[in-house]
Amino acid sequence: MAGMDDAEIFHDIVSLKTDLTNLRYDMISRKDEIKFVMASQDPNLLPLKKVWVETMQLAMRAAQIFEGSSTDLERSMSTLGSLVNGLKSAMERTQALSKSAGKVLERSFIVVFDLAEKEYCFHVDAVQEIMAPKNCVNLPQMPYFMKGVIEHRGNVIPIVDPALILRVKHRSNKQRLILVMKNGDTVALLVDNVRQVAPVLSGYFRQPRRDEPLLQMVYEDGTSKIDMLDPKLMLEAGMRRAFNYSRGINTTAVKTVQANRSTQSGTRTLVESFPTLRKDSSMTLPRHAA
Repeated sequence: MAGMDDAEIFHDIVSLKTDLTNLRYDMISRKDEIKFVMASQDPNLLPLKKVWVETMQLAMRAAQIFEGSSTDLERSMSTLGSLVNGLKSAMERTQALSKSAGKVLERSFIVVFDLAEKEYCFHVDAVQEIMAPKNCVNLPQMPYFMKGVIEHRGNVIPIVDPALILRVKHRSNKQRLILVMKNGDTVALLVDNVRQVAPVLSGYFRQPRRDEPLLQMVYEDGTSKIDMLDPKLMLEAGMRRAFNYSRGINTTAVKTVQANRSTQSGTRTLVESFPTLRKDSSMTLPRHAA
């Protein structure tokens, strides 16, 4: 450090500290990846594991120097500079190795929600919209798992209660509707609460076992387990009946009955437009659910 004045030394210290802080933030943003790689027994991830170990060792040594006295810091500027440069190089190698690791380290997003005090999720690509419950129109001869139909954005959408399909009970007063699309059909699923849209690593997903029905995947990261429901399997379990049942309903009639629970004319329009209801036109105004 000979020949450098205090201003130059201070500038170099601030610059190195800024670089180290940025590198540490980068490591924190990838903590899920680090945790997964360090716990993995996959031989393909061994090179990445070794680089992450080297990276963390460099970061710890650099941090120890910064935590020392100002005199020791000035004496260690050359060493600190080498550590930070080595850390930058190591982080670049982790990026390259992560990309070559394939799908296991790819990030995706899931919508996490509660149902009967248990966490479930859908892949974010399957979710159209999340909304508060609407007044729905109850209709005769509905499937047991169907709460009714609503008019939303010009479409008649069936409301399905997955708790009835899974044979569990709702445990919350913060219920939400999750609109899910599958094969061009949209259904509103009644859930207890939507927690978050969370980023996850693909490597934490596993295939469901035979005793885990209606699941697409299972997310397990060592601290939490979230079942990913499969809209397709739920359709096969009975929701297809809900779609078929709601097709052909007059959208305007549903909207009218939603807005006014005692509109006899709205009921008649519904009866006239719905083949299932025409079989028994003596039925009175449908019941409603909040």
